Amino acid sequence: MIALGFFDGVHQGHQHVIARARQLAHERHLPLAVMTFNRHVSRVFNTSRQTDFRYLNTISQKLALLAQNQVDTTYVVDFDRDFAGIAPEKFVRDYLMALNADVVVGGFDYTFGRGGQATIADMPRYNHDAFDVVVVSELAQDQQKIGSTQIRRLIKFGHIEQANELLGHQYALAGQLVQSRQDEPLQFRPASRLQQLPPQGTYDCQLTVGTMELTGKLSVNRRGLSVTIADLKASRMVLSTGSQTVELGLLKRRVARSQQVTSAQVIAI
Repeated sequence: MIALGFFDGVHQGHQHVIARARQLAHERHLPLAVMTFNRHVSRVFNTSRQTDFRYLNTISQKLALLAQNQVDTTYVVDFDRDFAGIAPEKFVRDYLMALNADVVVGGFDYTFGRGGQATIADMPRYNHDAFDVVVVSELAQDQQKIGSTQIRRLIKFGHIEQANELLGHQYALAGQLVQSRQDEPLQFRPASRLQQLPPQGTYDCQLTVGTMELTGKLSVNRRGLSVTIADLKASRMVLSTGSQTVELGLLKRRVARSQQVTSAQVIAI
Protein backbone atom coordinates (compact mmCIF):
# COMPACT_ATOMS: atom_id res chain seq x y z
CA MET A 1 0.00 0.00 0.00
CA ILE A 2 1.59 3.25 -1.14
CA ALA A 3 0.13 6.72 -0.61
CA LEU A 4 1.51 9.40 -2.92
CA GLY A 5 1.98 13.09 -2.21
CA PHE A 6 4.37 15.88 -1.33
CA PHE A 7 2.64 16.14 2.08
CA ASP A 8 4.14 19.51 3.06
CA GLY A 9 2.66 20.27 6.47
CA VAL A 10 0.90 16.89 6.71
CA HIS A 11 -2.31 18.89 7.08
CA GLN A 12 -5.87 17.60 7.39
CA GLY A 13 -6.18 17.11 3.63
CA HIS A 14 -3.07 14.94 3.64
CA GLN A 15 -4.29 13.09 6.72
CA HIS A 16 -7.52 12.39 4.81
CA VAL A 17 -5.52 10.66 2.05
CA ILE A 18 -3.36 8.75 4.53
CA ALA A 19 -6.40 7.65 6.55
CA ARG A 20 -7.97 6.16 3.42
CA ALA A 21 -4.72 4.35 2.60
CA ARG A 22 -4.44 3.14 6.19
CA GLN A 23 -8.00 1.79 6.09
CA LEU A 24 -7.29 -0.14 2.89
CA ALA A 25 -3.98 -1.41 4.24
CA HIS A 26 -5.77 -2.74 7.31
CA GLU A 27 -8.47 -4.41 5.22
CA ARG A 28 -5.91 -6.09 2.96
CA HIS A 29 -3.37 -6.86 5.70
CA LEU A 30 -0.69 -4.75 4.01
CA PRO A 31 1.98 -2.44 5.44
CA LEU A 32 1.40 1.26 4.77
CA ALA A 33 4.06 3.24 2.92
CA VAL A 34 4.20 6.84 1.73
CA MET A 35 6.19 8.12 -1.23
CA THR A 36 7.12 11.77 -0.98
CA PHE A 37 9.84 14.10 -2.29
CA ASN A 38 12.71 16.10 -0.83
CA ARG A 39 12.09 19.27 -2.87
CA HIS A 40 9.18 21.25 -4.20
CA VAL A 41 9.10 21.79 -7.95
CA SER A 42 9.48 25.56 -7.52
CA ARG A 43 12.85 24.95 -5.85
CA VAL A 44 14.07 22.93 -8.83
CA PHE A 45 13.00 25.19 -11.68
CA ASN A 46 13.45 28.93 -12.05
CA THR A 47 9.80 29.85 -11.63
CA SER A 48 8.34 33.13 -10.44
CA ARG A 49 7.58 31.45 -7.10
CA GLN A 50 11.12 30.22 -6.52
CA THR A 51 12.38 33.00 -4.26
CA ASP A 52 9.12 33.24 -2.30
CA PHE A 53 8.35 29.56 -1.74
CA ARG A 54 8.74 28.31 1.82
CA TYR A 55 8.19 24.85 3.30
CA LEU A 56 5.84 24.09 6.17
CA ASN A 57 8.10 21.28 7.40
CA THR A 58 11.69 20.20 7.39
CA ILE A 59 12.16 16.66 6.08
CA SER A 60 12.68 15.42 9.66
CA GLN A 61 9.44 17.02 10.80
CA LYS A 62 7.55 15.55 7.86
CA LEU A 63 8.86 12.05 8.62
CA ALA A 64 7.86 12.41 12.28
CA LEU A 65 4.34 13.57 11.38
CA LEU A 66 3.90 10.72 8.92
CA ALA A 67 4.99 8.25 11.60
CA GLN A 68 2.40 9.79 13.95
CA ASN A 69 -0.18 8.97 11.26
CA GLN A 70 0.82 5.29 11.51
CA VAL A 71 2.83 5.18 8.29
CA ASP A 72 5.17 2.19 8.44
CA THR A 73 7.67 3.25 5.76
CA THR A 74 8.36 6.54 3.99
CA TYR A 75 10.22 6.68 0.67
CA VAL A 76 11.78 10.11 0.03
CA VAL A 77 12.50 10.56 -3.68
CA ASP A 78 15.21 12.98 -4.81
CA PHE A 79 13.20 15.48 -6.85
CA ASP A 80 15.75 16.95 -9.25
CA ARG A 81 15.60 18.00 -12.91
CA ASP A 82 16.17 14.44 -14.11
CA PHE A 83 13.33 13.07 -12.02
CA ALA A 84 11.04 15.95 -13.00
CA GLY A 85 11.57 15.05 -16.65
CA ILE A 86 10.69 11.36 -16.59
CA ALA A 87 7.73 10.05 -18.56
CA PRO A 88 4.61 8.94 -16.65
CA GLU A 89 5.08 5.29 -17.60
CA LYS A 90 8.69 5.35 -16.33
CA PHE A 91 7.58 6.73 -12.95
CA VAL A 92 4.97 3.99 -12.63
CA ARG A 93 7.36 1.24 -13.72
CA ASP A 94 10.53 2.30 -11.90
CA TYR A 95 9.06 3.70 -8.70
CA LEU A 96 5.75 1.93 -8.04
CA MET A 97 5.88 -1.40 -9.84
CA ALA A 98 9.51 -1.79 -8.73
CA LEU A 99 8.27 -1.66 -5.12
CA ASN A 100 5.65 -4.33 -5.87
CA ALA A 101 2.82 -2.01 -4.88
CA ASP A 102 -0.54 -3.76 -4.49
CA VAL A 103 -2.54 -0.55 -4.12
CA VAL A 104 -1.60 3.07 -4.85
CA VAL A 105 -3.60 5.85 -3.21
CA GLY A 106 -3.47 9.53 -4.14
CA GLY A 107 -5.39 12.74 -3.73
CA PHE A 108 -7.60 13.90 -6.59
CA ASP A 109 -5.05 16.59 -7.59
CA TYR A 110 -1.91 14.41 -7.54
CA THR A 111 0.09 14.65 -10.79
CA PHE A 112 3.17 12.83 -12.05
CA GLY A 113 5.40 12.61 -15.10
CA ARG A 114 7.11 15.36 -17.07
CA GLY A 115 5.46 18.69 -16.34
CA GLY A 116 2.82 16.98 -14.21
CA GLN A 117 1.19 15.78 -17.41
CA ALA A 118 -0.59 12.79 -15.85
CA THR A 119 -3.03 12.69 -12.93
CA ILE A 120 -3.73 9.95 -10.43
CA ALA A 121 -6.86 9.11 -12.44
CA ASP A 122 -4.61 8.41 -15.47
CA MET A 123 -2.43 5.91 -13.63
CA PRO A 124 -4.34 2.76 -14.72
CA ARG A 125 -3.23 3.56 -18.29
CA TYR A 126 0.38 2.95 -17.30
CA ASN A 127 0.38 0.19 -14.69
CA HIS A 128 -0.67 -2.81 -16.86
CA ASP A 129 -3.06 -3.91 -14.09
CA ALA A 130 -0.10 -4.41 -11.75
CA PHE A 131 -1.88 -2.66 -8.86
CA ASP A 132 -5.16 -1.03 -7.90
CA VAL A 133 -5.46 2.76 -7.97
CA VAL A 134 -7.61 4.64 -5.45
CA VAL A 135 -8.38 8.35 -5.90
CA VAL A 136 -9.29 10.28 -2.74
CA SER A 137 -11.63 13.26 -3.07
CA GLU A 138 -10.71 16.68 -1.70
CA LEU A 139 -11.24 17.69 1.91
CA ALA A 140 -12.70 21.17 2.18
CA GLN A 141 -13.59 23.65 4.89
CA ASP A 142 -16.14 26.39 4.23
CA GLN A 143 -16.28 25.15 0.63
CA GLN A 144 -12.55 25.79 0.20
CA LYS A 145 -9.96 23.08 -0.37
CA ILE A 146 -7.59 22.56 2.54
CA GLY A 147 -4.16 23.01 0.97
CA SER A 148 -0.55 23.80 1.83
CA THR A 149 -0.59 27.04 -0.17
CA GLN A 150 -3.49 28.39 1.88
CA ILE A 151 -1.78 27.42 5.15
CA ARG A 152 1.53 29.03 4.14
CA ARG A 153 -0.30 32.27 3.47
CA LEU A 154 -2.05 32.17 6.84
CA ILE A 155 1.27 31.71 8.65
CA LYS A 156 2.97 34.37 6.54
CA PHE A 157 0.37 36.90 7.70
CA GLY A 158 0.29 35.76 11.34
CA HIS A 159 -3.02 33.88 11.41
CA ILE A 160 -1.60 31.03 13.48
CA GLU A 161 -4.80 29.73 15.04
CA GLN A 162 -6.48 29.43 11.63
CA ALA A 163 -3.43 27.68 10.21
CA ASN A 164 -3.35 25.22 13.11
CA GLU A 165 -7.01 24.41 12.56
CA LEU A 166 -6.34 23.45 8.93
CA LEU A 167 -3.16 21.59 9.84
CA GLY A 168 -4.85 19.57 12.58
CA HIS A 169 -1.78 20.14 14.77
CA GLN A 170 0.44 23.01 15.91
CA TYR A 171 2.60 24.67 13.30
CA ALA A 172 6.13 24.04 14.55
CA LEU A 173 9.45 25.65 13.70
CA ALA A 174 12.53 23.44 14.01
CA GLY A 175 15.85 24.86 15.12
CA GLN A 176 18.25 25.50 17.97
CA LEU A 177 18.21 27.67 21.08
CA VAL A 178 21.42 29.57 21.70
CA GLN A 179 22.28 32.24 24.26
CA SER A 180 24.85 34.75 23.02
CA ARG A 181 24.93 36.76 26.26
CA GLN A 182 23.70 35.89 29.73
CA ASP A 183 21.56 39.03 30.00
CA GLU A 184 19.83 38.50 26.65
CA PRO A 185 16.91 36.25 25.59
CA LEU A 186 17.59 32.90 23.98
CA GLN A 187 18.16 33.20 20.25
CA PHE A 188 16.30 30.80 17.98
CA ARG A 189 18.17 29.64 14.89
CA PRO A 190 15.88 27.88 12.39
CA ALA A 191 17.12 24.53 11.11
CA SER A 192 16.18 25.60 7.58
CA ARG A 193 16.18 29.07 6.07
CA LEU A 194 13.41 27.84 3.78
CA GLN A 195 10.80 27.11 6.46
CA GLN A 196 7.88 29.55 6.51
CA LEU A 197 8.22 32.11 9.32
CA PRO A 198 5.42 34.24 10.75
CA PRO A 199 5.63 38.04 10.43
CA GLN A 200 7.13 40.33 13.04
CA GLY A 201 5.34 40.08 16.36
CA THR A 202 5.10 38.04 19.56
CA TYR A 203 3.66 34.52 19.65
CA ASP A 204 2.66 32.18 22.44
CA CYS A 205 4.44 28.91 21.85
CA GLN A 206 5.03 25.45 23.22
CA LEU A 207 8.65 24.33 23.22
CA THR A 208 9.80 20.74 22.98
CA VAL A 209 13.39 20.43 24.19
CA GLY A 210 14.41 16.80 24.46
CA THR A 211 11.80 15.27 26.76
CA MET A 212 10.76 18.64 28.22
CA GLU A 213 7.56 20.43 27.22
CA LEU A 214 7.75 24.13 28.07
CA THR A 215 5.66 27.22 27.45
CA GLY A 216 7.12 30.49 26.27
CA LYS A 217 7.01 33.38 23.86
CA LEU A 218 8.61 33.73 20.45
CA SER A 219 9.54 37.24 19.32
CA VAL A 220 10.09 37.87 15.62
CA ASN A 221 11.73 41.13 14.59
CA ARG A 222 14.25 42.52 12.14
CA ARG A 223 17.16 41.31 14.25
CA GLY A 224 15.96 37.72 14.25
CA LEU A 225 14.02 35.34 16.46
CA SER A 226 14.24 35.11 20.25
CA VAL A 227 12.52 32.94 22.84
CA THR A 228 11.50 33.64 26.44
CA ILE A 229 10.69 30.56 28.54
CA ALA A 230 8.06 31.11 31.25
CA ASP A 231 9.58 28.65 33.75
CA LEU A 232 12.85 30.23 34.93
CA LYS A 233 14.10 26.97 36.45
CA ALA A 234 13.49 25.13 33.18
CA SER A 235 15.12 27.98 31.29
CA ARG A 236 18.28 27.65 33.38
CA MET A 237 18.23 23.88 32.81
CA VAL A 238 18.10 24.42 29.05
CA LEU A 239 20.96 26.91 29.22
CA SER A 240 23.13 24.61 31.34
CA THR A 241 23.33 22.09 28.50
CA GLY A 242 24.40 24.60 25.82
CA SER A 243 22.66 24.92 22.46
CA GLN A 244 19.58 22.72 22.18
CA THR A 245 17.60 21.33 19.30
CA VAL A 246 14.02 22.46 19.79
CA GLU A 247 10.62 22.57 18.16
CA LEU A 248 8.53 25.69 18.67
CA GLY A 249 4.84 24.90 18.36
CA LEU A 250 3.10 28.20 17.64
CA LEU A 251 -0.21 28.72 19.44
CA LYS A 252 -1.35 32.25 18.65
CA ARG A 253 -0.14 35.74 17.89
CA ARG A 254 -0.26 38.28 20.69
CA VAL A 255 -1.77 41.68 19.87
CA ALA A 256 -1.24 44.62 22.22
CA ARG A 257 -4.46 45.99 23.67
CA SER A 258 -3.58 49.42 22.35
CA GLN A 259 -3.45 48.01 18.84
CA GLN A 260 -6.88 46.98 17.62
CA VAL A 261 -5.49 45.24 14.58
CA THR A 262 -7.95 44.16 11.94
CA SER A 263 -7.40 41.24 9.58
CA ALA A 264 -6.65 43.69 6.78
CA GLN A 265 -4.01 45.40 8.92
CA VAL A 266 -2.39 42.10 9.82
CA ILE A 267 -2.13 41.15 6.16
CA ALA A 268 -0.45 44.46 5.43
CA ILE A 269 2.44 43.78 7.83
